[in-house]
Amino acid sequence: MDQFRVLVIEGHAEESACLRQLLESFAEGGEGLRPVKFNVFGDVEAALTEYAALRPDVVIFGPQAAMDATADDLQRLRARAGVEPVPILCVMSESQSITSASLQSGCDDILLKPYNPSLIRLKLAALQRFCNFGRSLLAQRNRIRRHHADLLQEQASARQIFSNLGHESCLGQTEAIRYHLSPRAVLAGDVLAAAYGPGGKLMLLLGDFTGHGLAAAVGAVPLTSIFYSMVPKGFSLGHIVRELNTKLHNVLPADMFCCAVMLEFDPHKRHIRLFNAGMPSVCLRRGSGELRLLESRHLPLGVLDQASVDEAIIHIPVEDGDYLYLWSDGIHEARNLRGDLFGEERLMELLGTQVPEGRYFDRILSSVSRFSADQHDDLSLVEVALDDAAPWRGNGWVLEDGPAKRTPRLGDWSIHFTLGPEELRDADPLPLLHSVLAQVPGAGSFLDPLTIVLGELFRNALEHGLLGLDSNLKKTDHGFAEYYRQLNCGRRQLREGWIRITLRCRDRGGRGLLEVVVEDSGGGLPRQLFTGNAYSGRGLPLLRAICRKVQLEPGSSRVRAVLNWGEAAVPRKKTGTTAARQG
Repeated sequence: MDQFRVLVIEGHAEESACLRQLLESFAEGGEGLRPVKFNVFGDVEAALTEYAALRPDVVIFGPQAAMDATADDLQRLRARAGVEPVPILCVMSESQSITSASLQSGCDDILLKPYNPSLIRLKLAALQRFCNFGRSLLAQRNRIRRHHADLLQEQASARQIFSNLGHESCLGQTEAIRYHLSPRAVLAGDVLAAAYGPGGKLMLLLGDFTGHGLAAAVGAVPLTSIFYSMVPKGFSLGHIVRELNTKLHNVLPADMFCCAVMLEFDPHKRHIRLFNAGMPSVCLRRGSGELRLLESRHLPLGVLDQASVDEAIIHIPVEDGDYLYLWSDGIHEARNLRGDLFGEERLMELLGTQVPEGRYFDRILSSVSRFSADQHDDLSLVEVALDDAAPWRGNGWVLEDGPAKRTPRLGDWSIHFTLGPEELRDADPLPLLHSVLAQVPGAGSFLDPLTIVLGELFRNALEHGLLGLDSNLKKTDHGFAEYYRQLNCGRRQLREGWIRITLRCRDRGGRGLLEVVVEDSGGGLPRQLFTGNAYSGRGLPLLRAICRKVQLEPGSSRVRAVLNWGEAAVPRKKTGTTAARQG
């Protein structure tokens, strides 16, 4: 059994012998007391010299030493003990003033003389329990420290994993996106991802997982990995959301899900598609100052095994000077000292007030910071300047000048595929095309312009050739939404028809020629396709700006476009550089 170590300080020989005799009677322990081992020193200096080697459980000042002891002596003994609880007792006679002596010396307890062995045994047993309890607390503290150090290491590893997963992110490459994530956002459940797809479409995802800690961080891994793997392949917003929902439903526990908002911005068509699943309403701030809230229309991802995505996607035309604001519920739920929530109303007041251009982001963050007494939840805010959200920098669409860049030999080849009604109900030809062209050396030299051209021709064939939709519906905001409602409804009800796509490549010594032919089984392109308004009619000018030749006529169900990638170009800005903007 471990011994109960006692350090005695007493220089008077008779008093020292008396204490020795008393403590020797406890050497065997018993009655709840461990065997007592003691060492006696004549003064404080000698005790301090041997203190580290003895590591006492209790220190006793004899009667004479207690009268000479100072508060500084006791403080030095406590400093030598460190954080361990080592009680200091002083021996006093019954004739002394207990209160004044205790205050003067600062000891923890006293022993009265003449000694009562039974009472002293009882007191030593109580002090033993006290020391055991104190050391158990210290051991628990040390375990907590080790666990905390392990947690910090895990957090650092989680941040490194997210950094590696986001190597295709465009957040550090464009001035159009400003964002703020709270320092603990990675483990608090918030996640932000953004990337450009083929043809220059911007895809952005802001998610908020239930819970905190590593569980939330681990849940964000499949979210970001799927996002960054599907966006570069040209998958549409609907396909990505369905894949995310299925994956999260399969891997997350039943009590965990992910609120998310995802947007797809087409800078050519000036059009946003937005999907909100359980996140706070997104705010579209028009250049005119008008505010439009885009509320959630779907359950959070991972709740159901099937997601009704098409009905929940909002289609919005973009105007000059438009900004988009996304945030997590940490902003709404920020509280002041009285417990009041910051709320959506205060946020709308900030966005509705005229401030210098580009200052809304900073104003929101500073207002929430001043309002909030203590930010208990994760806080995320994203601002997207839609005028600058294209991957290029510029004001117009121009063909690149100068000699064509040398490209690897592509050879002569052709691809033909036909989509029937089953495929057309949920068709997305771009990922299939990218998977095929990935095997062709040098195909990257025309993927962006080809994506734009093929996407435009496919949409025209589906929307106007097969479904017979009228572009004149897009003259107003309401008509714009109605147009896409009819498109989704028409695709779901499609039972016959086909679209055939043919690609032919001809190598011309580094100045390859690519022919794209799209045919459909419909009645031909309507005449209103060739007229435009504020929200439609951008497709043909875009095609003619990119292609060497475009052949299409009203009433025809066949369209032919020719790209010479030695001269073809996508819209670019003539000057300027980009840099990341992080709040």
